[in-house]
Amino acid sequence: MEDSIYFSHLGVIISYSQLIVNGKAISLKSITSIEPKMLKRPLGFARVSLFGGLALLFASGFGPPIGLLSIVFSGLLWHLAKPKYSIVIHTPTGDHQAILSEDFLDMESVMTAVNVAISLRGSPQLMIN
Repeated sequence: MEDSIYFSHLGVIISYSQLIVNGKAISLKSITSIEPKMLKRPLGFARVSLFGGLALLFASGFGPPIGLLSIVFSGLLWHLAKPKYSIVIHTPTGDHQAILSEDFLDMESVMTAVNVAISLRGSPQLMIN
């Protein structure tokens, strides 16, 4: 049977028999499970800016205005930080990270395509063209 590609998005390519993630081919038969993950937002610099600003509020001279600006800046950083979503593919040889995206829908579409590919791998007549 021809091994045609029926899904390609964000570096993930799915054909009838294999999944290609970032250039590495994984046989669909060897996938044991897939797992969605939400990675934490990068808030380290926002926290440092917040605590530094709070400390500067109690200083003298130019400390309080700079502290207030630092607190406002940390609030802006906190608001702009977005979580990242990932899919981890488990195989007997190890785990593979399929995507890393700030968009939940990207992660969900890849997850659905991998699940469909795994469920259809034994039924060539059900292939989506």
